[in-house]
Amino acid sequence: MDDERLGVRVGVQPGPAALDVGVHLDQRDAGPYAAPSMLSVLLTSITCMGPTLVLVPVAHRPENSVAPAGPSHYRRPVEIRDLALDDLDAALGVRSRSFGPLSSGDVEQWKSMVTRAVGAGRQLAAYDGATVVASARINAFGQWWGGRQVPMAGIGSVVVAPEHRGSGVGLALMEAVVERSRALGFTLSALYPATTAPYRRAGYELAGVRRTVDLSTDALRRLPGAAVKLRRGAAGDAEEVVRLLAAQARTRHDSGPFGWEAAEISVDLADDEVLTYLADDGVVSYGFAGDRFQVHAIGATSPETLRALWRLVGSGSSTQATTRVALGPSDPVFWLLADNEVSVASSQWWMLRLVDAAAAVAERGFPAGLTVEVPVTLSDPLDPAGSGTFVLAIADARGVLRRTDGPGGLALEPRGAAALFAGTPVATLRAAGLATGGEPAHDALLDAAFAATPFMTDYF
Repeated sequence: MDDERLGVRVGVQPGPAALDVGVHLDQRDAGPYAAPSMLSVLLTSITCMGPTLVLVPVAHRPENSVAPAGPSHYRRPVEIRDLALDDLDAALGVRSRSFGPLSSGDVEQWKSMVTRAVGAGRQLAAYDGATVVASARINAFGQWWGGRQVPMAGIGSVVVAPEHRGSGVGLALMEAVVERSRALGFTLSALYPATTAPYRRAGYELAGVRRTVDLSTDALRRLPGAAVKLRRGAAGDAEEVVRLLAAQARTRHDSGPFGWEAAEISVDLADDEVLTYLADDGVVSYGFAGDRFQVHAIGATSPETLRALWRLVGSGSSTQATTRVALGPSDPVFWLLADNEVSVASSQWWMLRLVDAAAAVAERGFPAGLTVEVPVTLSDPLDPAGSGTFVLAIADARGVLRRTDGPGGLALEPRGAAALFAGTPVATLRAAGLATGGEPAHDALLDAAFAATPFMTDYF
């Protein structure tokens, strides 16, 4: 399987480098707080014209000066706008020079996915004149936080042509992606990094982990429990799969997992290599991956159905001794297995950014029974309207940010705000330089409000 996610299928597990602009963006990309190098003699001003971002050269900044907070300064003019369908082959060429060529079958899947994204305004490209030099896709997800789903822009397939790396094009593209995500109604954005520096310049910070484990397939076969009626999945079951996986995340008050749109799930349901089975309150999707099974998704709201779905996978133990799956740290299967028959196969960090902080807080779930009112001061150069001092008020498992003229609270820039939202303790943020000020007595209240152990179970 290609290193991009095509639908919800994992297939051959890719390395994080294939999912991230970090390996393709030169670490020298100019950021909003970076001093210029000797070769960086031009800055730019930014003019927005509809969906197009035009970068126009302006005067040279004095040596050793620091760029002000706000939109980044770039070394050469580029134009960032929606990818034109006529440029699909050009964008594929940039992708091939970044990730390697696709097979003929995967090329058609890639073009189909990108065409859908273009139609929804979720595929941006950087143009040097008429030439595509970089592109990025915004995947439409709903991410679970405290058992509530928040609109999340999953950033994937970010590529920069080799000859344009180190020019600032990548950072310009990422900032445009954040702006477009906000315009499309997403309040969060997430991505998988291979290196964190380019993303941190755009306001992303480490938030959670995707951990894959290997389970004994025979141990799954031997799980006790009553029989549950299961049926094969079909192309028309996409909405039902969405509902079943959402029900589990809501029941478990999960933080981090996300859901694919039904249109993308339909691709897997139509694929004979993906085995999908449904019960009234659960679903499992898996397939063969060399000498093991790869579970793409599993979810159920009753213990009986969950055991039955695992036993179904386990019924293939005579040919596949190992089952690989990405799970959260508190997944019930760890407590169901009779013996220590689990080993960690891989662990990858993912990063988060708040696109609209007030909306993200309003949509997130919070601990029941907790009442909090704490001032916080937010500063986001890409969202001046969302910057300022607010009172974070939490009651009845819901939260709100209310603007206030009162004294400032814990001061957070985008990276710190994202990490706090994801449950990183305030003491950690202070030690890392991601939070300053505020009343130390409020730290424990913020920790309690945002307490979470975020995880993802899928790539994008």
